[in-house]
This record gives sequence, C-alpha cells and structure tokens, in this order.
Amino acid sequence: MEEEYKEILEFAYELAEKATDMILKGSAARWTSKKDAAAKMNSVDLVTETDQAVEDMIKAAIAERYPSHKFKSGALDVADWKFRTLQFSARLGGGAFLNRTTPLPLTGGIPQPLTELSKCMIGTEWGGDRSQQCMAKKTESLFRLAGDPTKGVEGGRMVHALRTLGSSVCTIAALVSGQLDMYWYAGCQPWDVCAGAIIVSEAEGFFSGGKDAFHNNAPMGEILMSRRYVFVRPLPDSETETREQIQRRLVKELYETVIEWTNEGMTT
Repeated sequence: MEEEYKEILEFAYELAEKATDMILKGSAARWTSKKDAAAKMNSVDLVTETDQAVEDMIKAAIAERYPSHKFKSGALDVADWKFRTLQFSARLGGGAFLNRTTPLPLTGGIPQPLTELSKCMIGTEWGGDRSQQCMAKKTESLFRLAGDPTKGVEGGRMVHALRTLGSSVCTIAALVSGQLDMYWYAGCQPWDVCAGAIIVSEAEGFFSGGKDAFHNNAPMGEILMSRRYVFVRPLPDSETETREQIQRRLVKELYETVIEWTNEGMTT
C-alpha cells in the first residue's frame, strides 16, 4: 500500500506539471484574445477555456492510468497547487512539502509563535453568494474581526489584518507557507479544500469545520462535506499550552466573534 501511494503521488506531480504548462500558455494567450471568461454561476465564479482543457486532460489521464478511480468534475483547483515554481504536496502520514523536498512550514522547519487572535492575519472570501442574508452576516463578521473594541466596536477583536485572495487553494498555500495565520470560510466545495486540508494537517497545522463540527470534533469526511472550514497555521508549543491547545483556542475565539451564514445549496 505504501508503494501504491508513492506511485499515485508521483503521478499527481506529473499531472500538476502538465497542467502548469497548459495554464501558463493559456494565460499568455489570453493577453491577445478578446474573448471573455465564461461564468459558472455568476460574474464572480468564472471558468476559462484553459480551465476546461486542463480538467479534460486530468480526467483522461486518470481514466487511462487508474480506470477504477472516480473523478469529480470541478476539482480543477488540485492542478493549481503548482504556482509557477511553487508546488505544495502531501499524503497522509508522509509529511507536507514544497517542490517535493522542502518540508513545510516554510520557516526553516520551525513554526513561528502565535498566541493571540488580535495578532492574526486571517484569510477569508466574499464568495459567490452575494445575497442580502449572506452579505449582512459576512460584513458584520469582518466588522467585528477588524474593529477596535476600545473605540466603540462592540465585540471587536482588532485582528492584525484580513486578506482575500480569491481562491481557497491560494489562501491555504499562503497559510502553510507562513504568510497567513488563519483561514475561515463557508460555502466553497469539498474539492476546493481537500488537498489543502491534508497539506496543512501534515505540516502540523489545524483543520476543522464550522462551529458545531469544531465543538463536536467531527471527522475529516464530515467536515469536508459540511462546506464550512477553518484552518490555523503550524505553531510551536508555548510555556503553558500545547500547539493544538493554542490552535483550538484561537478557533474558539474566532467563532465567538463571527456569525455563520448558509449559502444556497448548503445545509444549515
């Protein structure tokens, strides 16, 4: 089984390299094209011809090499883990790496300390559901996270910064690289975060779901299908808390601050 997993991972590397070449060529061609990207759901959920071509290539390659394997259409973000020269990978029990050999996190192998929510740089997304009921809860949550409690923001945490990168995989890559401290979002699909969940976990980061899943210590499969996610980067132990105790406390404080929303198609 160990050798089989190694073979599958090597195959995934090969597909990522082919996908990267296609994406870079497609990106260059778009500068000379007058065609707009098509929308999957709305103006903030786009798909290009290159997206579809890469997905078709991956699907055909998997069907030929592993005919018994299933393919979920829409799992294109797996290919995007190679950002030009940055390739993030992991397998359960095998560690997490950049460009195959550099151990994650990218801080010389030594996670940097973090003990307070107010010092966190947090990634999140506006998402594709821009309805009134969702936007009201999103904006109120970000208002509380960013607001100064000493200057009239009730429940404010005044976190160090909030970041929106426009892609779950890019955000998770930034987190495991040490460029973000937390990532919290609801509404994206399991295939948007499943690879990242393994990479972060193997790098000794923390991954869980929404408030109920977090408090109930739900298993990974249940969390992935819930479409509510929270990540915390790798941390060292402090003098009084273990790494996981700190990560869980930060998530608990986050969830005491924000309001959960439910996108169309999600379960409550």
